[in-house]
Amino acid sequence: MQTSPSISAPTGTAPRMLVVEDDPLVRTVCVRLLKMRQYEVDQVENGLRALERLSEQTYDIVLTDLSMPLLNGLGLLRQLKERYPETDAIMITAFGSIDTAKQALKLGAFDYLTKPLELDDLERTVSTCLEMRELRRLRHERETLSEMVALMELSRTISSKLDVGTQVREFVSQLRNRFKPASVALSLLDPNEHKLTLLDQNGLQALEIGRTVAVPKLGSEEQVLRAHAELVRHQQANNQRVHLLCVQERPVGVLQMAWNEGDPPLTDKEAQLFEVFTSSMAVALENGRLYSKLKHQNVQTIAALARAIDARDTYTRGHSEQVTKYSVRMAEVMRQTELWVERLRYGALLHDVGKIGVPDAILLKPGQLTPDEFEKMKQHPVTGARIVEAVLDDVRDIIRHHHEWYNGTGYPDGLKGEEIPLESRVIAVADAFDAMTSDRAYRKGMTVDKAVKILRAGRNEQWQGDLVDVLVDLIDHEGETLLEGKDRPAQAIFCDGNLPNLL
Repeated sequence: MQTSPSISAPTGTAPRMLVVEDDPLVRTVCVRLLKMRQYEVDQVENGLRALERLSEQTYDIVLTDLSMPLLNGLGLLRQLKERYPETDAIMITAFGSIDTAKQALKLGAFDYLTKPLELDDLERTVSTCLEMRELRRLRHERETLSEMVALMELSRTISSKLDVGTQVREFVSQLRNRFKPASVALSLLDPNEHKLTLLDQNGLQALEIGRTVAVPKLGSEEQVLRAHAELVRHQQANNQRVHLLCVQERPVGVLQMAWNEGDPPLTDKEAQLFEVFTSSMAVALENGRLYSKLKHQNVQTIAALARAIDARDTYTRGHSEQVTKYSVRMAEVMRQTELWVERLRYGALLHDVGKIGVPDAILLKPGQLTPDEFEKMKQHPVTGARIVEAVLDDVRDIIRHHHEWYNGTGYPDGLKGEEIPLESRVIAVADAFDAMTSDRAYRKGMTVDKAVKILRAGRNEQWQGDLVDVLVDLIDHEGETLLEGKDRPAQAIFCDGNLPNLL
């Protein structure tokens, strides 16, 4: 896409003028004076020649006579404002054409001069025009800077979400709102898998989001662009931008935006904003991709550790995963943030990690525990918190307090109500439900109806009442899905030792 000329000459360069005058004497006088002021000056004899020069060169000011053959000053002015709106025009007219000169002002001319020319007037008018251009340039830069700052703040806000899918949706939404393209397509490179994936598209025909194309290892920019073209099935438009997203000169993805024929091109300001926004976008998406990969690895590691804990007793296998399943679904219904749900997920998976420190004689005992044995069992939340605090500090307290009671009679610290982390309160409900509905060596698991009845009986005593309601409502509406996977060997230990009479 083409961009409009800049408002004024770049800093450090002389302003450039074009004198359009069919009278060679007047033309020579204007050119000589302007060159004496160190301006860059070109000259032509009529409007048509002026349009040819304007198509080849950017000018700050065009000084044009009103009365000329082939294309007069008003005709040139109309073309100038339509095709080169950032170029100013100063009209030169005979005294008897003042009304026509005023008409030129209405069409957008900066000012007019009358013949015979007064050189002081010419110099003063040009100088004033350049000053006004400079003021417009400074205002333009301030506005651009303000918008860039706003876009950077927006970019940081989007980047903080970390989830690539959320980032992509919000970035594309902002691109459509700010730059008004008819279509957008965004692909992201995975250098480890050597593939380019179409993450989002809007306005293109029947493209499959999630589709991938192989990219050679250490693929060049051209190879990445070709892969993107294949993803979008080589859909092209005359009015489009295909922008390679790079981080430290390394391609990480491709953004393609197209506009309808006849839509105006991006201005210099818009092009600058586009570059700033897409640079931030590239960094954010690459960080999100790396975070997602690391997150996946962490979850896999934690899940493996949880399975190792459960595997100490064949009767508890799958307990941590099931508790996590209930807890996360509860959090989703509660509309908690992504980071909060992630923290809950880690806490639920590892809520029983402290049982590593419980002797087998207690952990594997096929019956109710003695008071002394139960006191040792009650230490597993404390042990678990110590195990994870070095690597998952924000999960430590969740694990430590998942056996606190809402009325303050739980362990290990006797916290009450909202003193207990909300994540721990959620896990407590999920943990108790899974324990009650799972088989044990010395008894069969309770029916779902009985477990629900016990949960309701413990509202605002052992468990927070509205959290009980959340889980019960989920069981009512999604029970078949939530309970899938509970057909596993009997549990031998108390997942909630506070209720030996019930569990």
